Amino acid sequence: MEWPKLPDGSVDWMIVFQAPKVGFISLLNEADTTEKLKACFGVIIDSLFTRKGDEDVRLAYHKASGELFADNQTDEHALSGQKLKLRMVMMRVMNDRIHRARLHAEAKTLEAESQGDARQEEKDPNEVMGV
Repeated sequence: MEWPKLPDGSVDWMIVFQAPKVGFISLLNEADTTEKLKACFGVIIDSLFTRKGDEDVRLAYHKASGELFADNQTDEHALSGQKLKLRMVMMRVMNDRIHRARLHAEAKTLEAESQGDARQEEKDPNEVMGV
């Protein structure tokens, strides 16, 4: 999946989560049954946590989903409450992703700056060769 990017090359998590009609939160809001909501949340979790080291996190979210939908309530009031809870979860995940992306971008900038400083400290090749 190709994620939308910010100018610094990191994923634009605000768009991924909040874009009208295609953002994860919008997709959850469109579910008109508990079954669809649960399936949609499962797909979102599987899309977000795809790395090899994400198995435990993915499993924890699927377990939480199972607990949220365990009572098998399917009325409109229950669906509304489930959507609210999942929106709160998605907002936390989005904020965590944004925070991590900013930290990563800052680390890349610092690394690039330190490599630039190291290059400036290198001697002129003509001086090294005695020319």
